[in-house]
Amino acid sequence: MPEPTRGQSVRTGAKHVGEANPIWRFPGFRVEKTRSWGLISADVISRDAGEATWLSDRHRLLYALTNIPTTMKLDGRAAAEYELHREKMIAFGPAGQMTNNDTREPVRYIQILQDPVTYHNFAGDLVRGGAISLERRTNVDDPFISRIALSVVSNMEDGFLDHVLADALNTALAVRITRLFVDRSAINLAPSNGLSRERVKRVCDYVEAHLDDRLTLTEIAGVACLSPYHFSRSFKQAVGVSLRRYIIQRRIERAKTLLRRTNQPLSWVAQETGFTDQSHLTTEFRRQIGITPGRFRAALTGRDSASSA
Repeated sequence: MPEPTRGQSVRTGAKHVGEANPIWRFPGFRVEKTRSWGLISADVISRDAGEATWLSDRHRLLYALTNIPTTMKLDGRAAAEYELHREKMIAFGPAGQMTNNDTREPVRYIQILQDPVTYHNFAGDLVRGGAISLERRTNVDDPFISRIALSVVSNMEDGFLDHVLADALNTALAVRITRLFVDRSAINLAPSNGLSRERVKRVCDYVEAHLDDRLTLTEIAGVACLSPYHFSRSFKQAVGVSLRRYIIQRRIERAKTLLRRTNQPLSWVAQETGFTDQSHLTTEFRRQIGITPGRFRAALTGRDSASSA
């Protein structure tokens, strides 16, 4: 595979690593799938055997889809051999740290990149002193992190991973990594104080006014003047459902209203209610209501015809 051109590298989920990143000079590096949601991006990567160097301003997590036998050099230090086992082991590398990996056979993996801002957003809530110091880890076996990585890619493939869910998964992943890798004595275990009625109303009013926008967890947490980590737990505690589920429910209710009051096409209804597209609207509508939006509208039309007869 030829070296990526300037245009190619910026179209990947790893675009924020910059075109000068050494990985782009490795001819066997292929991005099979990619998606970015601001503070987090995900790629499915395959690469040939050989030596490649990585340097990024983002934290990097790898989830092995094949066994990955490799020799690694960290910031020019002595090489160390290790192997990530397929669909089990994870490697984590902090931002700004150069690594050189020499794989002995072709490999395939999920790559998740996180903006360090994610960690800064909740550091004061979770870690005493508010500072999170992370080191490289390999051969990490953690089912929770594995589920998040697979969930991100699964939702990436169907195209329905919205920014609220992406933010929530990004925060959950960062919190888990912090709890695993930071000295336990520094972790603040104080429970959340919850949301006041005033803050809940402020958040719900904001969501209602922006249902057709690309809402994010970070943005809504800011409305409540809380970190995303603190807000996620507090909102579910106060309202009874997760923020994403609440937003989906409100979007479905607005869609039902538009289906009753207008004859606009379903693609327009999807746009007006903040869904990715008509397919996304149909999937969530059927999941919540039990029928498709088209059948819902047809049932209303039939009922109206019967009442006027």
